Amino acid sequence: MKQSQQSILKLRPYKKVPQDKKKQLVELVFQKDWKIKQASHYLRINYATAKNIILKYRKTIIQKKTTQLPESKRCQYKLIGLSKSIIKVISSQGGRKQQDL
Repeated sequence: MKQSQQSILKLRPYKKVPQDKKKQLVELVFQKDWKIKQASHYLRINYATAKNIILKYRKTIIQKKTTQLPESKRCQYKLIGLSKSIIKVISSQGGRKQQDL
């Protein structure tokens, strides 16, 4: 056999992960605070594949959902003094907004 034919035979077959398993993986990791290894084992997905799914989700979905503030508006504070102020805390986990505190 030629070397190109041998290399084709050595390739391992890839299994495409269904969309519902990807959604379950993202939910387990981001909403239920599971480790990627635990979630991949539970869903019977290869760890490396699960890790790539999570990294891709972080890069695409979460970064798009978070608003990019200009540097001048980050981490602002002021002294309260005697005035009353209303503070609204908004937090997100896994790209989803959480309940107000």
